[in-house]
Amino acid sequence: MQLIFLLLILLGIYELGIGCFQCLGVCINSWSSQTVCGTFNNPGPYSIFIVILLPIAFFYALRINSLCNEKRLISKVVIILSLVYFVVSIIVLAVSLSRASWLAGIISCGLVLWLTIRKNRELKIKRKYVIIAVCSFILFVGFVYKIKENSADGRLLIWKISTTIMKESFICGVGHGRFPSAYGEAQEIYFRAKQGTKHEEYIAGAPEFAYNEYIQVLVEYGIIGLLALILVIGYSFYHLRFVNSPYKTPLLGAFSALLVVSFFSYPFHNLYACLLAIFIMALVIFLPDQRYSQKKINIIYTVLSLSLGFAFYIVCTSFGTLGNIKIAYCQWNILKPYFNAGRFSEIVKNYKTLYPYLSSDAGYLFEYGQCLSRTGSLAESNQILQKGLCYSGDPMFLNIIGKNLQKMGQYKDAEEMFYKSYYRIPHKIYPLYLLMNLYEEQGKDDKVRLMVRRIIMQKEKITSLETMYIKKKAKEKLKEIALKTYRK
Repeated sequence: MQLIFLLLILLGIYELGIGCFQCLGVCINSWSSQTVCGTFNNPGPYSIFIVILLPIAFFYALRINSLCNEKRLISKVVIILSLVYFVVSIIVLAVSLSRASWLAGIISCGLVLWLTIRKNRELKIKRKYVIIAVCSFILFVGFVYKIKENSADGRLLIWKISTTIMKESFICGVGHGRFPSAYGEAQEIYFRAKQGTKHEEYIAGAPEFAYNEYIQVLVEYGIIGLLALILVIGYSFYHLRFVNSPYKTPLLGAFSALLVVSFFSYPFHNLYACLLAIFIMALVIFLPDQRYSQKKINIIYTVLSLSLGFAFYIVCTSFGTLGNIKIAYCQWNILKPYFNAGRFSEIVKNYKTLYPYLSSDAGYLFEYGQCLSRTGSLAESNQILQKGLCYSGDPMFLNIIGKNLQKMGQYKDAEEMFYKSYYRIPHKIYPLYLLMNLYEEQGKDDKVRLMVRRIIMQKEKITSLETMYIKKKAKEKLKEIALKTYRK
């Protein structure tokens, strides 16, 4: 087991080394141009990976005083590397601004420290120190909320909207991978019914995850899935409670970090974070008691290895990193430059070839639908885009469907699609711009004027060249209407 911890710490140090170089880039080139994400290309999963290993490193770092007394070389190496990992990870996590990882690190390392002190009869925790620690943690939680208040409010909104989905699919859920779609529809209904505040309209988005694995499980798999998850977690704690092993404390810390970070982030929706999470859970569940015979321990490790091999195969397949799906993703990446260059007629047949393998990938379906739309296959484009809406809540799918319907002369249906798009994320002005053009094509000047005013008055979340162009066009349209009215 100590060898496994050594390998995990070495892997973590490798990621931390890359993160340190990225930290230098952040300090030199400013926050906006650099992110601390290791090899993950995303600071969220990277911080999750680092913080899950942090309690293990902290456990061994606490044993630095006994370094000279350790007889085994591997024990000395683990202690030294753990101390390095702990110190460097604090720096990297601080720069990453991952609030979920901060909370998970404090809670899990605090648990490891408490268990270590309990085992040492010479050390006692005074009540005043406990009160100070609790008060400090409460203040820290308030600080964590304030540093990214809109982001925190956004996650609270996601959880709030998710509760409405649970009521409709409480038993079995909406299905695997359907959270973004169900959430998009629920948020549209919420804002269309005028239930949201102005602040909620401003912070609304189209999330792919619930930023809470427990809520996501409840939405996608219903109460049956959540009870199964609770059963696994409960058994893990029960097993750790009664097993007699020197590795119980670091594993409990790592497992606690995983449970805490799952409450605020998405560790099971990134390949490498997911593999590490499953590995830690398997170690916890199969941790052998040191009182077992060597034969029984060998059997346990054999079962553990087989279980992990099967689990890793399933996970890698689901993430599209094995077999024909991996090849399909490679082919899609080759086609993307042509798509970005607008050479749709050259690649639409290639996209069709990939459909059997990537039919559940929202990004692929959106691009394929765009290709069909730009090459005149409007009805087929709408079919593909409707399929994409089963896996995404992005209102851009609705915008393209609406534009296709507009070209087909189905104005009423196009209008409904544009309104559906608008109410999914009410601070977006592009759907209003599409409605303005739709009403102008129909000669409905009153509605054009209404849309123009809404565009001009709309407070955009991010000012971009696109929003500036739309507002400029809206003002020009307002002048045209005023001039037309004056001439009449």
